[in-house]
Amino acid sequence: METPAMALRSLGVAVDHLFSCDVNKHAKTTIMANFPPKVFYDDLTVRDNTKAPKADLYVAGFPCQPFSTAGKQQGFADARGRGEIFWHVRDYIEQRQPKVFVLENVSGLVKINGGEYFRAIMEALEALGSYNVYHQMMDTKQHGVPQSRRRIYILGIRKACDDGSFSFPEPVETPSIEAFLDPKPRMPQSSALPPASQTTARTNVKQALKALMAKGCNPLKTPYVVDCDSPPRRSKYLKGVSPCMTCSRAGGHWVTSRMRRMNKAEMLRLQGMDPTTFKVAVSEAQLGKQIGNAMSANVLERLFARLLPAAGLVPHGSLRDRWAAGKVPRELTGAHAKRRLWTACAGGAAKRAKA
Repeated sequence: METPAMALRSLGVAVDHLFSCDVNKHAKTTIMANFPPKVFYDDLTVRDNTKAPKADLYVAGFPCQPFSTAGKQQGFADARGRGEIFWHVRDYIEQRQPKVFVLENVSGLVKINGGEYFRAIMEALEALGSYNVYHQMMDTKQHGVPQSRRRIYILGIRKACDDGSFSFPEPVETPSIEAFLDPKPRMPQSSALPPASQTTARTNVKQALKALMAKGCNPLKTPYVVDCDSPPRRSKYLKGVSPCMTCSRAGGHWVTSRMRRMNKAEMLRLQGMDPTTFKVAVSEAQLGKQIGNAMSANVLERLFARLLPAAGLVPHGSLRDRWAAGKVPRELTGAHAKRRLWTACAGGAAKRAKA
């Protein structure tokens, strides 16, 4: 989805978008509609990195499935070759020597196989010799957006450019999800559950409502977010915070106070993106998958605001971290809708209507 480009735009940084790469044709459609690069690579495994455009800032999210605790944890030995993508990413860094690189992956990368894969990645990057390499676990909900999303961020600043000023941003207070939701509709209480056709979702929401009411909570008034598409034994709910959005949760989590699934505008906001400036060029299902796969734009904003000055790419003091105060930017609130209106349909689907 090119959330790095979105983050740079939000910071007011002029971008010369040299290239993008994605093997998924639907992801390519979204990128070309929103941030078309000069060159698009469909497969980085066959890209000649010695001839690839030389970027100052290189951002990559190599496939998470081989390193996720929810998967087979095959790491570099992944049967589909996804674990090998990192080495192609490293090769670009070695060949083109960007001033800054940012890599992102799931938190499981740090701990599966006793942390061996993570150590191998860090050693491979440090072995380049020309970079100061930093890493930190960051959770989206600790950086201005109420989504529980822990990811490992690995950053590199070329030693010749690094002025030593970089530090990771401090966590801020997590705002309630209420501000990120569209205005509450008037719906009959009979709509408090997903439709009967959505068996798993209905079971999970029913269990969550029962548990909450047994505790004396009012889930129809207070927003609890239910991971309704998980197997019932793994389903969970959070108060005022969205569970992690993933490719397999493309339909959206259930919001008890809205008595519906999240719509796609809300899902975009919960990844730090402004839906009023986003061009939808794919189906609802594909968009949901892309949102679940994306990096959180708010986290990238906070990183870029510190990385770019430290590498001499912008002057110190020229970038404002709008998330530092812990306040929700107006354009990411549900009440802010200038160009598009998003409404929930029966069954929890979403449709888009032009204002």
